[in-house]
Amino acid sequence: MRIITNQHIRWRDPAITVRFGFTGLTVSESISLARSRLREQFPTLDRPNQCVYVVRLKGPVAIDYGNDFSPVIYIGEGNAAHRLHGHANWIAELLIAVPNVEVEVRVADCVRAGDSSLCQYVEADLIEMFFEKYGCLPWFNRQRERKFSGKKSYDAEVISEFSKRVGKVSGSNYLWAIRPTHNNTQYPAYVAGLGKEWRQNA
Repeated sequence: MRIITNQHIRWRDPAITVRFGFTGLTVSESISLARSRLREQFPTLDRPNQCVYVVRLKGPVAIDYGNDFSPVIYIGEGNAAHRLHGHANWIAELLIAVPNVEVEVRVADCVRAGDSSLCQYVEADLIEMFFEKYGCLPWFNRQRERKFSGKKSYDAEVISEFSKRVGKVSGSNYLWAIRPTHNNTQYPAYVAGLGKEWRQNA
C-alpha cells in the first residue's frame, strides 16, 4: 500500500474565518453575510471537488462533548466551496446566538494520481480520529463513514496534521464549553452523534 504524504494532502493557509462583531442581524441577513465572507476567503484549489475541510470554533468557546470539549463542529469532503454555501445556514445561526464565537474553516487539497476518491478516505479517517478521542461525532456530522476509514496509510507528518485539525489548539484559552438545549433547532444534529448513554443524559 502506497504511503500518503503531505504532497498528497496540502492544508491551505490562511484559514477561512467568519466572525460577526455586531448584533441586530436577522438569521437570513447573517446567512447572506456568512456566505459572502466564506466566498471571499476561499482558496484556489487544484481540484475543487477533491478536498477535505474541518469547521472549528476559534476563540474562548468550544463544544461540550460529554467527557471532554473540542472546537471541532464538522468534518467534510468534496466540493467545499459549494458545501460551505449550504453550511452557512447553521454557521450563521451559531455566530449570532453565541457571543465571542468565531468560526474557522481549514481546507486541504487531497490529490494523488489515480486516486480521485482520496478525500473520502481522508474525511473518514479524520472523523474516526475525532471519535476515538472524544467518543462521539462532531456536532454536525451524522455518521462515521466506516466504509472508507482505516483503508489508507499515512506518514507521520500527515498524522500529525490530522491531530492538529481534530484536537484543541495548543495554548488556547477556552473559557466556555457549550451545547444546544432541547428547544434549539440544532439540538437533533448535536445529539445524533452522541453515544446512547450520552443521549439519555443530554
